[in-house]
Formats: sequence, structure tokens, C-alpha cells
Amino acid sequence: MTIRDLIKQGYEFLEGAENAVLNCEVVLANVLGVEKEYLIAHSDQEIGGDSEFSEDLADLYMAYLKKVKSGEPVAYILKEKEFYGLNFYVDNRVLVPRPETEQLVETILNYLEEKYGVKRGNREFESDAEKFRILDVGTGSGNIAISLATNFQNLEAVALDLKDEALEVARVNVNQHGVEDRVELYQSDLLDVIDEGEKFHVIVANLPYIGTKTNADVEENVEKYEPGSALFAGEDGLDLYLKMFQQIEEKNVGYEMIVGEFGSMQRKDMEILLDNFFEQRWRIEKDLAGLDRMFVVMG
Repeated sequence: MTIRDLIKQGYEFLEGAENAVLNCEVVLANVLGVEKEYLIAHSDQEIGGDSEFSEDLADLYMAYLKKVKSGEPVAYILKEKEFYGLNFYVDNRVLVPRPETEQLVETILNYLEEKYGVKRGNREFESDAEKFRILDVGTGSGNIAISLATNFQNLEAVALDLKDEALEVARVNVNQHGVEDRVELYQSDLLDVIDEGEKFHVIVANLPYIGTKTNADVEENVEKYEPGSALFAGEDGLDLYLKMFQQIEEKNVGYEMIVGEFGSMQRKDMEILLDNFFEQRWRIEKDLAGLDRMFVVMG
């Protein structure tokens, strides 16, 4: 049996479900320990027999696809998810990083580049300017803070999460990407551990934003497998953002920019919330699908 045969067998097993081919490729590449591109370039590679890939790997591949067919996220099965060009360890203690969240990272990097005249790519300041300070609220797997830190050596992040189990996952990723000296992890109910008057260049938040009364758009498998504490936030989904904005105001936390993600159907409610705290210093941006997805507040 060849790699091509296994992809076809997996596709037929998944009965042509959405993203079936992609899921088969991702799972098979993981099982074989190769890049996805390898599967295309070596589609006639035999599995089993005298091949470097044993037949047991084909059995493991099909065992994983059974889990995929049951609805379990591929990221949880493989214990990894790519985000902003990096691989992150994930399991059911944290939300699976979404592609649309990469827009938060890109927005922050663009802002720092444009304002401070530095280039991303793991480069240091050419001058003796102060380091960038980032506050990542609700860090989960640590994907946002770590993605930022890997792009600028002069960037330090304080990453907060309410759940100790989420911080355990984040710590794995911090160590894996070698940024333990620049990404600090703290257990905190939003900004509880932040001192009054503390200052950051950017505050970024991807908080739970699904409303308990407006969760019609939540896929059944998402609600079944991913942690509810990372999904839901009150009836309208904006309870945690309200609390975070209150803490920023009450603690007089300094910032140049605040960026955060919210649900595409929450624009009106988010606009009201932003106006209450930041008047006209904010804007709403759409994701690549043209959906309202991110708010940006300027200090």
C-alpha cells in the first residue's frame, strides 16, 4: 500500500466530510513523522514490507481517523496545532488556536514595526530603546505571546490565564520555543495580578466570547470537546471584556494599543462597550472572510 492509497482509503473512510483530504494528510504526515509536502512528493512510497515506514503506522493512521470521524479535533488527537508558522502543543485543557486569531499577532507586529521602525524576524533593536512589553490576557496555549516573542528578541510578554491547567500547556510551549526568559506566565482572573499603574506597549486578549443564550453558531463537536471555560462568557458573550476594560480603567493600566477578538455577530454590542470606555479611540476590523472579528483601541 502506498501513501496515495492511504490518503484515498482515509478519504473514503471519512465519507468525503469537509476537509477530509486535508485531515488525512495532516494525520498521515504526523504518523509518518514527515512534512505534509513529503506526502505529495513521495505519493508512491510504499508502507509496510521493506519500507522505512512499518505497516503498524498505517494501522495507527486509521485509528486516528476513527477519532476524527467521531468529531474529536485533529489538534487534540495529534497533540499539536500550527499557528503563525509555529507548532504548538495542545490538548483538551486549552482551546485549539484558530487561523483567524493570527490577525491579532499580525496587527501587533505591524504596529510595532511601523511605530518603532524595527523589522520582525527575531531581530533586536538597532538602538538602545526600551523593550516592548506585551500583556496577553487569557493566554491559553500561549500561542499569541510566543508568536510575538519569536518575532522580536526585544519583546517581553506577561501572559495570564485563570486556569492552572491551561498554564501547564502554555509552559510546555514556552519551553519548546525557547522563550522562557521573555514570556512570563501567571495565574490570574484577567488583570488581578497586574499592579496599579503598570504600563505595556500592547494589551492583547482573545477571551471567551460566546454567549450562553446566543451559541447557535457553536459547532456540536467544538462544544463537546473543547473547554467550556474557554468558550462561553455570560449571556451575550462579552462579560469578560467588560470586566477587563473595568480593570484597565480602575487600575490605570497604561497602554499604547489594545487588541482583541470577538464574535462576528457581536459588533453592535461591542461598539457600545467600547464607546463606554474608550469613546472614539477604537475601530473594528474584519477578518479575511470579511467578518467583523477584531477591535483595536489606541491609547
